Amino acid sequence: MLALAIFMIISYMTYPIEVISPGWITFKRMLKLYSPVAFIFILYGISNAFGVKYIEYNNLTQMLPHAGEFNVLFRLALCAVMFLPIFIIFFVPYTRIYSNTDKTWVRVYAILYVIDILSYIAVLTFHGLIVAIIYFHISMIITLIRVYMELVYRIVDKKVSKQMILAVEKNEEQKINEEIAEDGSKSEHHNNTNSNLYFRLQKHMTSNQAWRDPNISLSLLTEKLGTNRTTLSKAIHDNGVESFSAFINNMRISDFISIVNNRKDISIKEAFFICGYRSRTTAIRNFKLFIGTTPSEYFGRNSDEEEW
Repeated sequence: MLALAIFMIISYMTYPIEVISPGWITFKRMLKLYSPVAFIFILYGISNAFGVKYIEYNNLTQMLPHAGEFNVLFRLALCAVMFLPIFIIFFVPYTRIYSNTDKTWVRVYAILYVIDILSYIAVLTFHGLIVAIIYFHISMIITLIRVYMELVYRIVDKKVSKQMILAVEKNEEQKINEEIAEDGSKSEHHNNTNSNLYFRLQKHMTSNQAWRDPNISLSLLTEKLGTNRTTLSKAIHDNGVESFSAFINNMRISDFISIVNNRKDISIKEAFFICGYRSRTTAIRNFKLFIGTTPSEYFGRNSDEEEW
């Protein structure tokens, strides 16, 4: 029962992990997350093989006088292990763009899980009807708070801040700015509105890493740049780019390649998510369109990493 409780707690933790860093949980990481449960059952089986008898107790209070015995000590240790999965969310990298999550959201979620587990252990300790009723009401209150944190605090009230965007490295930012300056000097030879607009568009994109916003659109950029769709589309086309979609995808693919090259520990799925893609099919199709091969072939990685 304690092992299954730990299994459920780990399962519950996958949601805040996906909110903080969508795409972080891969099949291999999922196996690692659940490995403690497998270890518990293995240790239980080995102890049984060596003749350890697990005496049944009605509650934890009855077990305390026998805390020196392995069968009791093992179960008490599992009660402590229940809290460990909570700390995973403090070590998961924040890779989601515009996720509307902050430290407060993470801390509140962690505190709620601690309260929930403490309440469950209280039920195991005292095992009474009144305690069970109190635990039920505490669970309902925790559920309501989670709903508020998810639907009101994170989705409705929270505004996207620049800090939520994964920042580029200083040397990468300098390189981008140098490229913009070079493009700007070239555009000075073309004294027309479209060249100036295209330069402002590039500057806006690189300064804000706007391509990493999965909801980026031509309409959104026209508002930012104070122009209209037709003029902006023409400026993009006049500067040698086929379409707005090609313009955005070119930036995303370049960003994707840079991330994978500079961060060897990151998966293809994570890198695509950072760059603004939310569809595996779209991401792979655009990569093949611009590069001519699949990401796994290009980087010499396992093709399983492309699975979403």
